[in-house]
Amino acid sequence: MLVQAQESTNPWVQFNDWGHHFVEKLPMLITAFVFMMLVIFLSRYVKRIAIRLLSHRAGNPAIATVMASFISIIFITIGIFITLGILGLDQTVSSLLAGAGILGLVLGLALQDTLSSAVAGIIMTTRKSYKVGDFVESNGYLGTIVELNLRNTTVRLTTGSDVKIPNKLVFNNPLINYTLTGEVRIDINIGIYFDENLQLIETILRTAFKDVTYNKNRDLEIFFTDMSDGYIKVLIRFWISKFKQADQLQAKNKGIIAIKSAFDVNGIKVPFPFPMMDSYKS
Repeated sequence: MLVQAQESTNPWVQFNDWGHHFVEKLPMLITAFVFMMLVIFLSRYVKRIAIRLLSHRAGNPAIATVMASFISIIFITIGIFITLGILGLDQTVSSLLAGAGILGLVLGLALQDTLSSAVAGIIMTTRKSYKVGDFVESNGYLGTIVELNLRNTTVRLTTGSDVKIPNKLVFNNPLINYTLTGEVRIDINIGIYFDENLQLIETILRTAFKDVTYNKNRDLEIFFTDMSDGYIKVLIRFWISKFKQADQLQAKNKGIIAIKSAFDVNGIKVPFPFPMMDSYKS
């Protein structure tokens, strides 16, 4: 018995046993290796196909590339688990799955805000809510979208500064996309004295705006909105087909010039100091 124990601990015997075991497992190892190489090779084509499909769907190459990378990683991960199964490492697969679940839970809690923004970015791009180049207003910021990624929407403000807005804030709050509508409404508030003829004022205003460029398919709206402190407040509304801030300011500028010129010709005086006007958002 002592001789057998010494022979079983002989390193040459152990090496020989390992060699036999390796030869027995060699077909399985070759199969697993070939399968894994095939998975890695196919993952490239999976990524390319995913980019091609998602680019048409999302309309944003950057997000399409990131999403395609996720799909490729998932494809390779599944291949790794199948490879471990081929090698007969079922217990290892179970341990990895359990560990992956715990790790995913921890990462999900730690990166909750980041993941929320990523999911929001994916949803918004697939719905085509907006794209790079659109002129939007969101979370109090007005400007042109210059970049979209899975975390932020970068808006170039009319002042020239860039602001990064987390996608979850854009998703959970109202978003005005002026590019989608292709037009914007211009509001001009003025005040007139209480003793003015209101019908004459409306006629003068409509005549003045005949030379102002705006969307003639929409009616010029004139409202007398309030009477206070001897003044009557007047709201003039019209629409323009351009939506950039410079276009809005230019349209308002021309409208005010037309109103002032028409009032001067007709001897209409506006109150001074100018009364405070209410804003009308509807």
